[in-house]
Amino acid sequence: MEIFYQYTIGQINFETLGLLFSLMGVVAGITKLGYIDNFTTFFLNKTGNTSKLALFLIGACFFLSMLLTNDVALIVLVPFSIGILNRLNRNDLLIKLLVLETIAANMGSMMTPIGNPQNVYLFQNYQMTLSSFYAAILPYGIVAFLFLLALIFFNFKKEKIAITVDEENSFSKSLKYKRFWSLVFILLFILCLLNILRIVPHYVTFTLVLASLFLFDKKTFRTINFNLLIKFICLFILVGDIAQIPWINSFLSHIISGREIGGGIFVSQIVSNVPAAILLSKFTQNSTALLIGVNIGGLGTLIASMASMISLEYYKKTSAANSKKYIACFTKYNLIFLVLELVTAQLAGC
Repeated sequence: MEIFYQYTIGQINFETLGLLFSLMGVVAGITKLGYIDNFTTFFLNKTGNTSKLALFLIGACFFLSMLLTNDVALIVLVPFSIGILNRLNRNDLLIKLLVLETIAANMGSMMTPIGNPQNVYLFQNYQMTLSSFYAAILPYGIVAFLFLLALIFFNFKKEKIAITVDEENSFSKSLKYKRFWSLVFILLFILCLLNILRIVPHYVTFTLVLASLFLFDKKTFRTINFNLLIKFICLFILVGDIAQIPWINSFLSHIISGREIGGGIFVSQIVSNVPAAILLSKFTQNSTALLIGVNIGGLGTLIASMASMISLEYYKKTSAANSKKYIACFTKYNLIFLVLELVTAQLAGC
């Protein structure tokens, strides 16, 4: 029984899973209340063209991820982006927009010590200072942001936006105590942020969100992406088991020293950058090089950053989803960014 627990349940990060469920539940509740549709209408009326729309959404992913983490930024903004393009009947832009939003969230989140889990771990594990952190990571974030701006300019034309105004959804219109439930979900969202900052325990947030959804509208549960949560569970178990294989530990102990950036990128492609950071930190004291490696290592394959799966799962639920086309586009742009960041590392003398 101990062996079973060690290789299965013991590998699962329930704190991350609880937070993901809570965030998806809060977003589902806010959507059900009609606020996403209302804000979409207001926002589109203020945005002149598709180029400005892409700039706002991709830029929001980049900057919000610095404080809310890449996972949270994508959970909030990807469904919002899908809704906007549906309203505009411009699903032809959906794949490129979501791919660039995902890259923006992964690159923006590396810009702060709390932007993603690997930064939190490395910053605390190596007792890094803010000056050493930003000296290492700032050039890569700036390069990524400037290249994102260039891609927005070349991929999204300045086409005028025209929408039809929908009536308030029937559920929201018939719901009693709408102000009360609006306040509840705002407070639950704040609670999620406090959970991220480790001020409130994850089980408190999870329990309150679960109870609120049950009392609010049971049908809302159907809109939560449980497939994503199941995939995260499988990844936690797989990654944890791989890390315990003796020959892998032995191999890494021989090759990682002096090759932290390359090692961080390589291992991230296989097990994702969060477990890569935890695993490789056992074999090196070069914190800044490892920090760079696992952060730009979030580029590349879909598994390189678990947050990337969030966008794909939301995209797969759209009516005209083409997973092969999405993955091809995702891989192309991620490899371009990865090469660009490797050139930056060479110019920086790393």
